[in-house]
Amino acid sequence: MECMMFSYLIFQEGVAPIHLLVENELHRATPGGTGGVKTIGNYAAVLKAQSAAKAKGYSDVLYLDCVKKQYLEEVSSCNIFVVKGNVISTPEIRGTILPGITRKSIIDVARSQGFQTSRYGCKQAEPITTLEDS
Repeated sequence: MECMMFSYLIFQEGVAPIHLLVENELHRATPGGTGGVKTIGNYAAVLKAQSAAKAKGYSDVLYLDCVKKQYLEEVSSCNIFVVKGNVISTPEIRGTILPGITRKSIIDVARSQGFQTSRYGCKQAEPITTLEDS
């Protein structure tokens, strides 16, 4: 399924949009696999979908869960956070997402800045607003 989503990365030069292709046929990780640990194989698993997305003009791939194919999981090699008002949500850890220090740090900093944080199954069908819409 092709679905363009807008996310933003903050660089030294400012904020820049990235365009993500939602992938629901190929999967980065599966339950019982190595998605929840830091291994080189996890990076190789994204190459086919990532190459196809880039050929279509997208920046990267946003993967859905491999069981129900409806919950947001991760971008090819990074976590995803959805910001709605004062709430920052990120998919829950279920063995397919790396519980890394960057993810923990973003949650900790967000809380220290007064944001509410939520870890839940973010559904693809839920409306996601961009920075321009909030």
